[in-house]
Amino acid sequence: MGKRGAPRHMKRIAVAKAVPIHDKKENVWMINSEPGPHPKKYAMPLGVLLRDVLKVALTSREVSRILSKRLVMVDGKIRTAEKFPIGLMDLISVGETSYRIYLDSMGRLKPEEVKKEESSLKLLQVIDKHTIKKGKINLTFHDGRNMVSDNHVHVGDTVQISIPKAEFRSHLKREKGAKCLVVEGKHAGTIVSLKDIIQRKGGKPSEALVSADDREFITVLNYLFVVGE
Repeated sequence: MGKRGAPRHMKRIAVAKAVPIHDKKENVWMINSEPGPHPKKYAMPLGVLLRDVLKVALTSREVSRILSKRLVMVDGKIRTAEKFPIGLMDLISVGETSYRIYLDSMGRLKPEEVKKEESSLKLLQVIDKHTIKKGKINLTFHDGRNMVSDNHVHVGDTVQISIPKAEFRSHLKREKGAKCLVVEGKHAGTIVSLKDIIQRKGGKPSEALVSADDREFITVLNYLFVVGE
């Protein structure tokens, strides 16, 4: 009988670009992500974050012990699976220390320590919007969440919520003057200011004129994640 389902293992050399590990050739295997809120292409397993990035553990066995003690929270919820996928803008709490997941200049996920008052707020990008029963508007976010909202929130905008209750806090529009994070392409990880939106014909994706560090360049509009006004 043929094998069914995706492989349960992952070779270190074939890891996704988003995973920030530097010793791909020193070992053969690594922890594989399970299905979850982020696609495997843009996520890293929780065990890899703890062992290889934050280095709060030396081995997978130590990672399992830490998780079994229920000391790690992702977006305000306790997680005990080392394969749970961690992605952009996730909030990780290890004991009393909290981190937010950003991107470095190579487009790889990186944790940055945040203050306690910031550890209860999360930014979500709207990637889909449709009408559900009784004419209500449903928003789908980049981490798989869904929320019923008003019609004034558009695809590409960013919504700030509180965690873990996921209560709406504020709305950041993808418009001229917005402060954005470039999440893909050769400028990934760069914070820019949106100068203008360029509509392309013939089914081509819209582009954006942005500025950063006294220079301007054009990137794909959907590569921008609004992080401020």
